[in-house]
Amino acid sequence: MKRKLILVAAMLASLAVAPSAASAHDHMHHDAQIDAPAAHSDHSIYNLESNWTTQDGASAPLASLQGRPVVAAMGYTTCKDICPAIVADMMWIEKHLPPGAPGRVKFAFFSIDSAGDTPARLKAYADDHGFDPQGWTLFHRDEDAVRELAAALGVGYRPDGKGGFDHAAVISLLDANGEIVFQQRGVRASSEELLAKISGVLTRN
Repeated sequence: MKRKLILVAAMLASLAVAPSAASAHDHMHHDAQIDAPAAHSDHSIYNLESNWTTQDGASAPLASLQGRPVVAAMGYTTCKDICPAIVADMMWIEKHLPPGAPGRVKFAFFSIDSAGDTPARLKAYADDHGFDPQGWTLFHRDEDAVRELAAALGVGYRPDGKGGFDHAAVISLLDANGEIVFQQRGVRASSEELLAKISGVLTRN
């Protein structure tokens, strides 16, 4: 019943939440990139069956994003370290989308802070950043769903013992079928390549 990606996510889940001690505070640490074929297959993250809650309090499966390219990242709203850089990169990408692309590309932010990032807090965060609600969706879910998605996207994270999380800086580009086309890793990475990949995905659609 579960497809191949879900099995892979389950096997990798422990790795997603437990980076090595040496890399726990190394935000330049790169996890192995997940490659996805061009055609829709079992590698689509939309095979994951968890339902999430948006910043507006609506229930939404991952597949609710299907049909458009998605720029996706994981983080949490109270992060003062790499999350602001991740969000700034996503906003830069949105600002520099090619002509005709706005409205055809979705931006998704998945919180890894299941306890703190309630839909209300995510809504306030979205408002504070001026996110266009037509283009951006922020997601909340329980720890099991977060762990499963983090494994599928190759985002290592773990509690930092101070009420926050150490986690990898990863921005993923998903195609309309939810398969990973490209991943930008590290806070020093340029978003130019991801932006170029968006143009390619839009051309194929």
